[in-house]
Amino acid sequence: MRLLAIALVLAPAIALSQGMALSDFVHQVALKKQPNKQTQSQPLPTPDDHVLELVRSGVLKRSGSKLTVTDGAEILYKGYRCLADSVEGDTQTQIFRFSGNVRVIGKDETVVGDAVTVDFKKKTFLANYSQVKISPNSVGNKIQGDAYLSGKTSQGNSQRIDAVDCLFTSCEYKTPHFHLDSEQATIEPGKQITFRKVKLNILGRNVISLPILWIPLGDRSFKYLPQMGQTEDEGFYIKNTYGFPMKGEDRAAVRTDYMSKLGTGLGTNYYYRNKDINGIARLYGVFGSVNTFNANLQHEQKLKWGNLLIDQDIQRNNYLTTPSATTTNTRIQANVGRTTTLSFSRQAQETGTFTNENQTFTLGDRRQFGKTNTTLDMTWNSSSGSSGSSRQTVDVRFQGQTDLKQASATLEYQRTIPIGEVANFFPGSDRTPVLTLRSDSKRLMGEKANPSMPFTTEMSLGEYLDPITQSRITRTNFQLGFNRAIRDKGPWRLDFNGNFQQGLYSDDTAQYRLNFGTAGTYSLGKRLTANLRYAYLRPFGYSPLAIDRTGITNYSSFDLSWMTNDKSSFGIQTGYDFTRAERSETPWQQVGIRSEYRLGQSFSLRTLSSYDTFNTVWSNIRLDMQWQTPTLMTSVGARYDAQRSTWSAVNLMLDGLRIGRTRIGANLAYNGYTKQFDTQQYSMVYDLHDAEAILTVSDFGSGFRSGREIAFYIRLKIIPFDTNQGFGRRGQAFGTGTGRDF
Repeated sequence: MRLLAIALVLAPAIALSQGMALSDFVHQVALKKQPNKQTQSQPLPTPDDHVLELVRSGVLKRSGSKLTVTDGAEILYKGYRCLADSVEGDTQTQIFRFSGNVRVIGKDETVVGDAVTVDFKKKTFLANYSQVKISPNSVGNKIQGDAYLSGKTSQGNSQRIDAVDCLFTSCEYKTPHFHLDSEQATIEPGKQITFRKVKLNILGRNVISLPILWIPLGDRSFKYLPQMGQTEDEGFYIKNTYGFPMKGEDRAAVRTDYMSKLGTGLGTNYYYRNKDINGIARLYGVFGSVNTFNANLQHEQKLKWGNLLIDQDIQRNNYLTTPSATTTNTRIQANVGRTTTLSFSRQAQETGTFTNENQTFTLGDRRQFGKTNTTLDMTWNSSSGSSGSSRQTVDVRFQGQTDLKQASATLEYQRTIPIGEVANFFPGSDRTPVLTLRSDSKRLMGEKANPSMPFTTEMSLGEYLDPITQSRITRTNFQLGFNRAIRDKGPWRLDFNGNFQQGLYSDDTAQYRLNFGTAGTYSLGKRLTANLRYAYLRPFGYSPLAIDRTGITNYSSFDLSWMTNDKSSFGIQTGYDFTRAERSETPWQQVGIRSEYRLGQSFSLRTLSSYDTFNTVWSNIRLDMQWQTPTLMTSVGARYDAQRSTWSAVNLMLDGLRIGRTRIGANLAYNGYTKQFDTQQYSMVYDLHDAEAILTVSDFGSGFRSGREIAFYIRLKIIPFDTNQGFGRRGQAFGTGTGRDF
């Protein structure tokens, strides 16, 4: 019955008719008799509770499964507390009609009205002259703050509510600052709200009338109100997006923009959906000093044999990303059943006399035959351009794996095949083919395996391509490895691992490789932790294959973490390279010293200093600080370049500074090398009680699309909304290094 709770929450998505004003109705409801304290303190029944409990009743009449209560009643049933002057119901059909001073109380909502009919079995409702307070939790947290719906009649279920003469507001005052008054509304919890023949009333005056108003719930990027501002690219602008429903679940939105530097922008978005198809098509063009055309299609369709995905994007003279150029990106993917995938992609770019095109077609197949799994990928690649060069290749990759009880066997085939003449062709990863057997101590020895020394083993035989000589090399390879962890030594924790690999090659060369590592940890409660690690790797002999070539490692590292008290901690880390010591070079690696101070969840300060042992100087010092209260957040991230004696970077984030009814925020990024701000972002949010007036200023001193941008928005607090504050030109997040939790 949780779904019915949502339905009853939105039941009063209905408006007032018959001459009754909203303020009069709200005032009338407020004067109605409230439940006594004893009633309110009683716990609600669970939605699965089929027992009807009469907490309070006047005159009760029962006939079989039917009951009638007059002169006041209070009922607990199916997760709700229902109060009314009179009740008629049937416990068999689970249909109840509540009349007079009705109050239906759920976990997250309360519905009041003159008459409410509920079918608890079918989870449907019908309400007359009702009002409700809607909490965010009751609609999947797709709204911010409480909403209020009042009206004449509505009916539906948890998935869809259709209302007539409906009034909507987020203002809790007797005379709301604003409300939407419409003749008809459709509310789909968690998805969208659609108002038909709607009027926006602000401070008692109708300021605009629309045939349809569509608001998607959960889409924070949808700008349902006009926005104004100024940018270097567009000049002064005003932009508006108007959404409206179409047939079935289809929706559309029309974009109308004006930009003083560029001209008029017109576009449309079409959202379509049914049980088998889902997608969105976008068209947008700018007509004026530039002729921009953008088209995008994202399509997903279920078919009898699988599903189809299409993603098409065309950008012509896009003043933001591709000025004086045309780019086309196409991606099509067909999934046939659960085993086969066909995909095609094409990227093309045209700029003046320059053209470039890349195409890829891929066939993928995944199958299982008993204990055998196979994977096949075949890819055709083609590239061409205005330079006259072209290239076509076919890439074939196959892998088959089966279980042989005491081992597993894997067969790999991988080859890149040129089509025609291909200049500078280097297929460096061919395996034609390779057979590998893998096993371990448990598979080979069963219960007799020594648990103190578990090992793994591998043997392979195959043909590889030498990328330098372009000759094929037959490689026989054997590996033996072990890994052991010791956890029963009190405060000590030890880990060991090792690997021996021997390779024999058809060109009469051979190589073996030794690899060993160990790590020891000592912990003294939560106060002290010390780690010492050692790694050794060295090849002997020669291998003609790049996959077997490794460097030499003979290295040890150490780090210590110490919590001086519950508020502060200290750490140090460094390393020692034995190979550099043999060469009479500086063996000690960079030394890092870190410290942290915390004051509950409100304050954090971290520092990290690095000492360059090779140049014997302090290289850099990093500082991260955050201070947070219930309403204010301040974060600073700074980096000091000790070699140049310069604060190389200082980032500042401020949010929630209140001056009267205005909330101020700022994001600053200062570059100490150029002595200027790379990024300046300021926001001022003026509280209009039910709405917010938002002014943002962004100034990018360098980089892609540098310049100043000013934007102005008005948004309803209840509808989630995003601005570009905290992000760079390419969508990268702005930060100070303190992280999500400091």
